Amino acid sequence: MSEYKTCVGKYLGTICLLFSLTSNITAQLPVDTILQNKKAVIEEFTGIYCGACPNGHAVLSTIHHNDPNNVVLISIHEGYFAEPEVPLVPDFRTQDGDSIALIPGMRATNGVATYPSASVNRMIFNGSIMSMPAYSWSAAVNSVKTQTAYCNVALQATLDVQTRVLNVHTQVYYTANSPSSTNFLTIALLEDSVPGPQHDYGNYNPTNWFPDGSYKHNDVLRDIITPAWGQPISPTSAGTKLNIYHTYTVPLTFPSGGTNTTSCLPGRLKLVAFVAETYSTIINGAYGPIYLNNFSYNEDIGITNLKCNDEVCSGIMKPIEFWFVNNGNYNVAQVSFTYSGNNLSPGQFTWNGNCPPYTQKFVSINNVSIVPTVNSNTFQIGVASINSNSDENPVNDQITKIVQTTTLVAPSINMQMNFNQDQYGWDTRWKIIEDVTGLIVVQDGPWNNLNSSGTLLHTKTFTLQPNTCYRLEITDEYGDGACCNYGNGSYDLKSGGTSIFSGLANYGFGLTKWFKTGNDVSVDEHNILPENIIVYPNPINEKMKIEFLSNNHDNMRVSMFDVIGQMVYSQNIPSDRNIIEVDCSQLPQGMYFVYLVNNSDKLLVKKICIIH
Repeated sequence: MSEYKTCVGKYLGTICLLFSLTSNITAQLPVDTILQNKKAVIEEFTGIYCGACPNGHAVLSTIHHNDPNNVVLISIHEGYFAEPEVPLVPDFRTQDGDSIALIPGMRATNGVATYPSASVNRMIFNGSIMSMPAYSWSAAVNSVKTQTAYCNVALQATLDVQTRVLNVHTQVYYTANSPSSTNFLTIALLEDSVPGPQHDYGNYNPTNWFPDGSYKHNDVLRDIITPAWGQPISPTSAGTKLNIYHTYTVPLTFPSGGTNTTSCLPGRLKLVAFVAETYSTIINGAYGPIYLNNFSYNEDIGITNLKCNDEVCSGIMKPIEFWFVNNGNYNVAQVSFTYSGNNLSPGQFTWNGNCPPYTQKFVSINNVSIVPTVNSNTFQIGVASINSNSDENPVNDQITKIVQTTTLVAPSINMQMNFNQDQYGWDTRWKIIEDVTGLIVVQDGPWNNLNSSGTLLHTKTFTLQPNTCYRLEITDEYGDGACCNYGNGSYDLKSGGTSIFSGLANYGFGLTKWFKTGNDVSVDEHNILPENIIVYPNPINEKMKIEFLSNNHDNMRVSMFDVIGQMVYSQNIPSDRNIIEVDCSQLPQGMYFVYLVNNSDKLLVKKICIIH
């Protein structure tokens, strides 16, 4: 057997590294010298704006799950479906991924054949191009795995978590002669469980979402350590064993700069190597383990990406969401967090699970309220303990956010929303939500698309309760707002004819704005179906009756509020009851408002008086 050694360094210059791993580590090396069948190497072309791509991810996940030792997945974000349209949206594209897409025969001349699309060992199975739609992948994979490979591939690496220097050792062994005197080795760096947006038109991959609504992107191509089309290797005769060494510095983010970056966590990384005859026809491939070393601490948690209200009105906080990163050498099974704020009794929340070194987990804390101050409020999350022990590095244990108290007041409870959609109305909607109860008072959208770039005005009038906190939520599923190349959309929320919150619809995925109504109780009674619903008597002594003159009252709910906006009664109305009675005998005398809501659309607002 002939054995050769090649040393290559990327970003650090040319360095030859010889290292050994402790005996208790089960390493991929040494490479197998026994004749093997090919492993299927699948290079998938995908993108965050591709609504059918989660179906491709699900298909590939099943293929890999059924035979994990013989299937290698690489997810290449490429093309127009992968291009971020607004700042802060992650850019998963790479120059190397673009280069792979340009391999002759990889795709049709007018772009990738379909999205999602994938090649299997860069072979042509149907037609004239390598990339295929999802329904062809399984058969191609099964075909490849029956073919004999004339070489075997194995690799492993160590990663210094302080310097982020990756040392890779790859071995290629030829069990038979290659028909080419020179083959090409490609080593790719992938990352799993990367949170980000993803369009999904059919709920194709329902288990692949994080609790915060972000998508779990797996097998993401981060970089290719060799040249994109492969590093030449030789000799390629039977009995040859090649040892190839690379060094590479893993950046903190991908891309390494700009506004569309995502963090790169060493514990989520994995390596793939494969050998091709030229730039196509992959003969064999393999995953390789990465062993982390040089930890500063055994137990160290860092809190990142705290998300909560930007503003507060009633004091009700939306779920407090954040991620934590395990920066220590030990697996984390339990973390106790503290939370505090002004006029808030300190609380504690315990997370249980499994967080390996240099990976991250999501935490959500519900039912948190504060007593708002006049201007701003401080909210803080901290680490109390890790695996029942103290955090060895307190520097990154706390994260603080300043939450403003809203100063936006609606002088009248008679409201109107004027919303100008752009060409694509399918992805836009808005709603007004009572801050305390969570009740959707009114909503509108999505709307039909326009035939060309432009705008279309949608106007909706509605009535709110006095002296009550609300929030306006506008969402855009595509993430590009209602603006720019497709028409300059806008929103204008009016109170009593006065604009209180307006702007151009260049808000990306959406916005949330809190406001409070004034003490104006001159409500306009709002009856969309006056001939179908009767509320009597008025004034009321003991019992109020609500009578439905038709049977069309499914999914209806009745609520009563006093003049300061407190809900005093709420009940779902059975669809088989045409008359219901509400006991008002224990309610204080005064004015009340009766709301009847069906599927979040207000059917009736009735002002009543209770007199005992």
